Amino acid sequence: MKISTQISFQFDSPEDAQIFYASFLPEFNDMPLKRSHWQVNPPKSESSVIQFHIHAEDATAFRATINSLIQFAHIVEKTIHLTSEL
Repeated sequence: MKISTQISFQFDSPEDAQIFYASFLPEFNDMPLKRSHWQVNPPKSESSVIQFHIHAEDATAFRATINSLIQFAHIVEKTIHLTSEL
């Protein structure tokens, strides 16, 4: 069973989306994925949405890819929140 889907992350502001995108690329470009791959569209200048296209060979690979994306988004979200409080 192959899975292909598109997911969107919506951030509080276009600036937060840009921070996520800029942080995400260096971390995940080197990530070895054998049974799945993804593409990310850079956010438009006034958009707070980032879209991912995910293609996985099976449900386990899909779940692992989604989990990695969500965990990284959570880390960036917490970091943005912490820095905005300073």
